[in-house]
Amino acid sequence: MHATFRLSALTLAALVLAPVLVPAAAAQFGVQPRTDDKRLALNPVWMRLADVYGEAGSVESVEFSYDGHRLVSGTKFDNTVIVWRTSDGTELWRRTLPQEIERVAWSPDGTMVASVSEDFMLRVFDAETGETLQEHELNAGIDGLAWSHNGRYLAAGEEYSRNEAGEKQGFLRVFAMPEGVEAKTYNFGTTINEVDFTEDDRYVMAIGQDGRVQVWEVATDALVLDIDEDISLTDGNKNHHFITGRFHPDADKIVVGDTEGLVHVYSFPEGELLRRFDRSGHKIEVATWTPDGQYIVTAGNDPFIRFFRTADVLGEGRVYTALQVHAGDQAEYLDFSRTGALMASAHQDGVIRLWVFMSEDPTVNERRHREVRREQDEAARAREAGE
Repeated sequence: MHATFRLSALTLAALVLAPVLVPAAAAQFGVQPRTDDKRLALNPVWMRLADVYGEAGSVESVEFSYDGHRLVSGTKFDNTVIVWRTSDGTELWRRTLPQEIERVAWSPDGTMVASVSEDFMLRVFDAETGETLQEHELNAGIDGLAWSHNGRYLAAGEEYSRNEAGEKQGFLRVFAMPEGVEAKTYNFGTTINEVDFTEDDRYVMAIGQDGRVQVWEVATDALVLDIDEDISLTDGNKNHHFITGRFHPDADKIVVGDTEGLVHVYSFPEGELLRRFDRSGHKIEVATWTPDGQYIVTAGNDPFIRFFRTADVLGEGRVYTALQVHAGDQAEYLDFSRTGALMASAHQDGVIRLWVFMSEDPTVNERRHREVRREQDEAARAREAGE
């Protein structure tokens, strides 16, 4: 009887002492207690049907306005350009065009939106009313579209055609805006699927079929980079068509996605291959960076959106998937708001989706509070000074 009591007392003592002993054991084995539970996340906000045909439709493109307050989408089968209010997904206006819309884009000042489509037309609309302001007929269907950050240029990339000699050609046409005059023309040589400007607008890039990337200096029209992976890929597969890609925000790297599921990262302007990897095995429709450049984001012909840490990609170890989110259906396009707080995705089920992006940086909210306080203090000082 007494022995049983003594055993119970020892057991109780061990349980009382356990909280004291566990941290010591954790320290012994190099385990650090977790003090921050903030994790990388993509949280859904809303979804809207942008192509009325649903699964039999597809949304090819979606893009935020510069201030993030509106979105514009373009669809493949019901041929509509729609402007939405970001906060609640309210449709503000729509225009129906004759053929499939491949890409849409906002002017940086938020006054215009542009679309390119399979009827060879580049159109520019008033962002408030949807009124058509400009129409430009090109030589072929148009897949790529990008507005320069300073608003001076609107670049459109054509699909390939053939000249009188039967040679393939594919043009990047750059229009001076808001005049709408074609100011520059570059022969890419094949279909252009993606167009992008560096953030300082010094360079413009075209990405397209036959594993090609070309970059021109806008001021001089000089070709500063020409990558042709049809020559350098060694796996014997000549179908690695490049269809998506972006400059890094620092303009020192380029990420490219191809039809065989490969992600390629190159240095710029050297064009050195820094990393090549595959995490999906499926066609990649969009490969981009988060606005802070800390992550590469991919999506395509499977239902997942994937995030990879840039530091992992540029390191020597394995490239781990930092975040994989089931998005419901295959994605055609992704776009981040300028601040990186929101992401929009366009899908083959006819739906656009809005997400809140939660980074691994625990100081985001704190830094935003400091920014707001600084803006408020500056406004108060201006009022006191009578400005």
